[in-house]
Amino acid sequence: MVFWILAITVTAIACAALYYAAAGRAVNAPGVEVGDATTGHYRQQLGEIEADLASGRLTAAEAVAAKGELARELIRLKQDAGSAAPTTAGRSRLLLPASLLLVVAISFASYLFLGQPNLPSLPLSGRADVAAQNIDLDVAIKRIETQLAANPDDLRGWSVIGPAYMQLGRIDEAIGAFRRVLELSPPTADTETDLAEALMLKAEGSMAGEPLALMQSAAARDPAHIRSRFYLASNATQTGAWDDAVKRWQDLIAMGKGDEPWVATARDGLAAAEAGRDGTTPAPAMDPEQAAMIAGMVQGLSDRLMAEGGTLEEWTRLVRSYLVLDQKDLAQKAYDAAKLAYPHLMERTELDALAKDGGLS
Repeated sequence: MVFWILAITVTAIACAALYYAAAGRAVNAPGVEVGDATTGHYRQQLGEIEADLASGRLTAAEAVAAKGELARELIRLKQDAGSAAPTTAGRSRLLLPASLLLVVAISFASYLFLGQPNLPSLPLSGRADVAAQNIDLDVAIKRIETQLAANPDDLRGWSVIGPAYMQLGRIDEAIGAFRRVLELSPPTADTETDLAEALMLKAEGSMAGEPLALMQSAAARDPAHIRSRFYLASNATQTGAWDDAVKRWQDLIAMGKGDEPWVATARDGLAAAEAGRDGTTPAPAMDPEQAAMIAGMVQGLSDRLMAEGGTLEEWTRLVRSYLVLDQKDLAQKAYDAAKLAYPHLMERTELDALAKDGGLS
């Protein structure tokens, strides 16, 4: 209510100022009268009539008639000027208020349609873009942990803190967070794969047991889920189930557009599976299990850094991951983005050394 009172008051003041500036004022404009030049012209003609009468060119009757005609002309001119002014002023008096009312109506109608006066004020520090620039991961985690201690059923809190634990290498706590997410909500392909990845990291890359069961469940739950299918194809290659591995790799590659970061690794996996099935010796390649682990995480890291930025250590990790995956073009792209984010050479000692060793420009 206070907002609308203030808005109406400000609008009224603005309209009053505009009205005063646009409306005619007698103190600022001369009255509507016959001009001095016109009056002087008639005086001159009257003088000429008197001169003609005196010189005998006009008789007395003719002089009276000429003076009468001159007076009638002057009166008509004054009447025309007097009648035109009120008409124009009347139109202006009607047009100006109507225009101001139209402007006010359009302004309030537009705000009612587009504005949101009921939203609370948002301090600068509360804006998402500013908060993202100033966030401290450790402080944020402690804040979420405090909230979760008070409200252990906060699904959003567990969903946020699990990946944060993974990023900091706190694997046991990440496992606990991902399990809590599955307890509080129906399982999805992503939440099952998140827990499986954390369990695999704890088991040094092994998918045996619960991680394998979770990946199979995730793939069955969502036929288009890339991460779980990547892990399953890698596991089939690792265990020597060649026919199953070949099919899984082929299906996985068919799901991509061809330019995703994981496609090159999937093709390497397919080549290894085909070589194992055919009894030939494949070209040296990364261990499929390790490749699946890296490909599953590097995409998320890349998306986040490209969209929001991050620390220099995170950029270094992304470049290193692409080099491990033998994806030099993507490593170069990540390195170029990191240089834009951190332009000072002294800050990038480790990153520049990594780029030089990897053959990046």
